[in-house]
Amino acid sequence: MTYYQKATAYLSEVLKKPEPAESRFRYRDILFFTQFVNPLWKLGLVSILLTVAVTALGSLLPLSSKVFIDFVIMKQGGQQIEKILNFFGLAVLLPWVQYVLGSVNIVILIILMIGILIGLAGIVQNVLSLKFQQEITFNIQTALFDHFLRFPLSFLKEKQVGYLMSRVSDDVAMLQYFFANAVPRVLTNVCYIVFSLGILFTLNSKLSLVLLGLVPVWGFINYFFASRVRAVSRQSMEKQAQVSKDMQEILSGVEVIKSNVSEKREMEKISSKIRTLFQTRIKSTLLSSLSGHAMKASKLLTTLLIVWLSVHEIRNGHMTVGDMTALMSYCFYLSGLVSGLSGTFLMFQSVFVSMERLTEMFDVVPEFRDDDRSENLIKPEKVRGEIRFENVSFAYKKDKPVLDDISFTINHGEMIALTGSSGAGKTTLINLLIKFSLPQSGAVYLDGCDLNAIDTRWLRRQVGFVSQDIFLFNDTIEANIRYGNPSADSEEVIFAAQNAGIHEDIQTFTDKYQTVAGERGVKLSAGQRQRISIARAFLKNPPILIFDEPTSALDADTEAALKDSLKKLAQNRTVIMITHRMSVADIAHRVFVLEEGKINT
Repeated sequence: MTYYQKATAYLSEVLKKPEPAESRFRYRDILFFTQFVNPLWKLGLVSILLTVAVTALGSLLPLSSKVFIDFVIMKQGGQQIEKILNFFGLAVLLPWVQYVLGSVNIVILIILMIGILIGLAGIVQNVLSLKFQQEITFNIQTALFDHFLRFPLSFLKEKQVGYLMSRVSDDVAMLQYFFANAVPRVLTNVCYIVFSLGILFTLNSKLSLVLLGLVPVWGFINYFFASRVRAVSRQSMEKQAQVSKDMQEILSGVEVIKSNVSEKREMEKISSKIRTLFQTRIKSTLLSSLSGHAMKASKLLTTLLIVWLSVHEIRNGHMTVGDMTALMSYCFYLSGLVSGLSGTFLMFQSVFVSMERLTEMFDVVPEFRDDDRSENLIKPEKVRGEIRFENVSFAYKKDKPVLDDISFTINHGEMIALTGSSGAGKTTLINLLIKFSLPQSGAVYLDGCDLNAIDTRWLRRQVGFVSQDIFLFNDTIEANIRYGNPSADSEEVIFAAQNAGIHEDIQTFTDKYQTVAGERGVKLSAGQRQRISIARAFLKNPPILIFDEPTSALDADTEAALKDSLKKLAQNRTVIMITHRMSVADIAHRVFVLEEGKINT
């Protein structure tokens, strides 16, 4: 295949009509974001009014060429002024207007004053526009992140952090461009076009109609390229999200990568995806370039047509040289504005894709909807801690049940050890208890109340959970321990740390409780992270405690000390321990063995 054939095939691929699914866009996606604009409508209205004022003044500047040629130099054009003043009923002002327009000093002074007004009003308008844009961006970003935190745990685990963060950063950044640059630019250009056309019709209605007749041509060019740019933009954004996701995963697992000497393999994997992303961006750039050159070609033809018609109008005595000069100024002026609108309109396609992607995120049904104010969900005044599973079944895949019609009761103040092989469903059972997942059949009860009828936030405040996957924030040790009980004082933090067997280790650190744990607690050992997590549960002091392998990273001495603390902490509260160590299970009142989806006690 020759280079010509390859180039032709590539261009055909770029210009082909996109599949409907690729370019799906709903006006609902735009209307959805009006909820973030409504609280700021006054600020937006003032900004719009200033924009209209600035553009109205700016649209008068190209008219200065006619004023200088016809009025100042040639001392003609009085009939046009008289017609305009008669139209508005201001004929009495004709002598004064003729005097003003005939003085070069006064005309220059007027133009200078208009320029100063445009500058001052423009500065105020830019500041208000920036505040308007920043407030909207803040509202969207915070609302989206709040929505993320309400997603079901299963969704958050399915969508990796890097992918979700690209929605918060990249897509919201596109909306920021929309409100900060695109909307003001479109409004300004449209106002300029309207005001300029109004002036042009007073100069020569025939040629103005010719300009208006070319608008459908420009519209067709935009329409042709818009859907194609939108489809490619969506592909580009989705690939960018995938790259962000993979980069985040690789950097998070860098220890495993280095230990297996797989840096080259991971680099090849990520570079392949980046290359595909770049190829998509090249397509987008090519489409934008083709659209831009198509608009330039139409502008050139328009200019030549206007020049040709203007010469004939002057020869026939229907317009002056000043009219032609002003007309040409407005022609160049308008063609630039239309090109700007064309480029902005193409950029809108990327904005529309971001709107679509963001509304997809907002459409995800949250785990709970403002339960704190829901009248249908209950918040018992007191928790005893009796837990009952009644004929509960759960499966991630239909043909492979994890829990199969299990029933059991844990009494108030009882400590239960839950054991079983890996993958038997122990963590799944706990997830059902704290409503990370919902049973597919049967019901879970707390003190006789179905969990489905209990407020989710309230329920989780009653449970202290130490996960096997320990997570510490990149904050001080004190802040990490206090996370479950922010109002606790320093003495309570120390007491919780002593009960968890971590206080002595903390005292050896240079900054003691103010020591920063690092990202995910990287500056601490596995055992220290686990004990800090246990101290966090101690400090929360809930009526129900759940430990997922609480001693897996502890030595024998620390385990023995922790067992004594667990015995004290278990008094008058319900405790569930997932453990494989029988040395820990022996302090429990009962041992539940989970095998093949069934509970044996």
